[in-house]
Amino acid sequence: MSKRVYNWGILGPGRIARRLAEGLKLLPNARRYAVASRSPERAESFRAEFGFDKAFGSYAEMLADPELDVVYVATTNNLHYEHTLLCLNAGKAVLCEKPFASNSAQVHRMLACAREKNVFLMEALCTRFLPNMLELKRQIEAGTIGEPVMLQCDFGFIMPFDPENRVYAPELGGGSVPDIGIYPVFTALYLFGPPVDIHVASIPAPTGTDCTTAVLLRHKGGQISMLASSFQVRLEEQARVYGHKGHLKIPRRFSRTDSLFFVDLHDHETPLPAGLVGNGFNYEAAEVMNCLDRGLIESPAMSHQFSVELIETLDKICEKARQQNRCP
Repeated sequence: MSKRVYNWGILGPGRIARRLAEGLKLLPNARRYAVASRSPERAESFRAEFGFDKAFGSYAEMLADPELDVVYVATTNNLHYEHTLLCLNAGKAVLCEKPFASNSAQVHRMLACAREKNVFLMEALCTRFLPNMLELKRQIEAGTIGEPVMLQCDFGFIMPFDPENRVYAPELGGGSVPDIGIYPVFTALYLFGPPVDIHVASIPAPTGTDCTTAVLLRHKGGQISMLASSFQVRLEEQARVYGHKGHLKIPRRFSRTDSLFFVDLHDHETPLPAGLVGNGFNYEAAEVMNCLDRGLIESPAMSHQFSVELIETLDKICEKARQQNRCP
């Protein structure tokens, strides 16, 4: 538990911000302090619904508040870079929703700014802190399935094509890989480290963003990750890690569920305790405050280096998808 109470602000009161606001309710050391939107009416509505103290009609106004400690950047993907720099330059600690930025060059500049200003910065990928994901890795390291060989992981749901929808809009950072494919890619890197080889097959949307992409990664330790993301079809949304003694399974939807099972070679399933509390967003917020208590500018659990490896892998996957989708 953090030693002091931190005043939280939300920059961009959209759908994902609602989940962080709900998570903050469970943390007695997190004060729901301020929310900012370019629409004063939207900011006030969010403030009233979730019990924040203040609502601002501009980001600059909120960041000028001397009582504000931490900002959750929850705007669209294409704005994460700009808004994170805005917060860092105002001296405010930042939890920035995934993906960290649109590309690795932007991420490197964000991290350089955090170091220059000596201000905390962490990518918000709540899956990293979920109890079942932590237990999955612990079980692998304990040898429950023997030597891990393969990960199968996907994330997909049907999103009817609409060029105005942000997930299909290139200018808003759309595409299945950066928006939801990041979860399977994160899982692969978290378990096995960055890949040494990447193969991609992709289907484009009419706007040019990818709407379905399959990825095959080979890792330094010899493991293979088979990943997929889609806005065209409903996928299993499970994570399965296979070894010589059986496999570990996080069922639908792996990025949020509380469940974890060991499946032996005879298909007998044994549930493994995980113990999720809340909606999961509370864990990443707690990590931020624990790091601030320790005077850190990055989280050892969700390090700057890991975010660099993640965005660089996403960059390579997206570039391979674009090259393929440009072909006749």
